[in-house]
Amino acid sequence: MLTTLTFCTIPNTDKFLNMVTQSCGNVMLHLPDGSMCDLKQSNIARQFIRMMSIGKDGLRITLSKENDISSFIRYMQESAL
Repeated sequence: MLTTLTFCTIPNTDKFLNMVTQSCGNVMLHLPDGSMCDLKQSNIARQFIRMMSIGKDGLRITLSKENDISSFIRYMQESAL
């Protein structure tokens, strides 16, 4: 089952990318042109995350493994505090 999450902010990019690295499945970044790239495999995509400013539509990722969802949801909750 694929799960798509949208982030409105990423206050700690290093922590976010560490979660990507530690995830069990693929973490696909949705690009503005409609394509996707794997954040675990693409250093260019990781640099894009570090430099980008999240727009009104947010940053969308798709997780390929259900057991990765909880860590990303926790990150979103902690970011809101």
